[in-house]
Amino acid sequence: MSPTLLALLAAASLAISSLFTKRMVGEYPPRQLIGPLLGLNALLVVPFLPFVRWHVSAAIVLLHLASATALVIGSWCVFELFVHGSASAVAVGQAMAPIPAVIFTALLLSTPVTWPQVVAAGIVSLAVLGALGGSFGQLRPGRAVAFVAIAAGLNGLLVVMTKMLTERGLGVAEIYFVRTCIGAAVWIVLAFPRDIPRRAVPELLTRSSFQTGYFALIILAVQRGSPATVQTLAATTPLMLLVSTFLVRRRALPIRLVFASCAVVLGVALAAR
Repeated sequence: MSPTLLALLAAASLAISSLFTKRMVGEYPPRQLIGPLLGLNALLVVPFLPFVRWHVSAAIVLLHLASATALVIGSWCVFELFVHGSASAVAVGQAMAPIPAVIFTALLLSTPVTWPQVVAAGIVSLAVLGALGGSFGQLRPGRAVAFVAIAAGLNGLLVVMTKMLTERGLGVAEIYFVRTCIGAAVWIVLAFPRDIPRRAVPELLTRSSFQTGYFALIILAVQRGSPATVQTLAATTPLMLLVSTFLVRRRALPIRLVFASCAVVLGVALAAR
């Protein structure tokens, strides 16, 4: 399967996961959700672990630790945005990730970055910044931009470090299991889920299934293509959310989010060239 199709499928999976996340942060303490969700993410790949040929070296351990750190901090930023904004607004914010992915690809990998990729990432990121004002309720615009920038930067770095791990022979299950296990352990210590009831487990598991699908598809896409291109294609999530919201609710959408999503389409067209 081509990296383009894998990245687009990942975007669709993230769109569904975002809808579940938004609903859950309104019902349960947001920070207490992160640890259990990451733990369930890791649990979902356990059946594949007997088939993993494990890799260990100093460089791989450092990449695992750096990836887990990016996941821990990035998860906090994303959940803070979900508290104050809609799923569509958060997805538009996350669509800024292509620009740091382009930068980190150029800095950390030997993979060449083309001008269409740079232009595509720039279009997506500028449109997102223009759409942020007022999209996160009582969260001040400056604080919202900071959360978005940090989350997008860490997401772009995470994708590039994933590529670095795949170049060392690691597969989807090994990369994802190690990263999410560390992230889950850290967040359970930071915010123990004492207020998350057992009845929430089915909903959390459903959300984790789509989130795990997103990350697994991204890893597979990165194995086959450039992290910059994959991240730009995955930025179609806002468009998918906006279209689904319109079809399901028949409700007018904020023009800023519509504009940003259209810019994402243009960026995707350039990235896929």
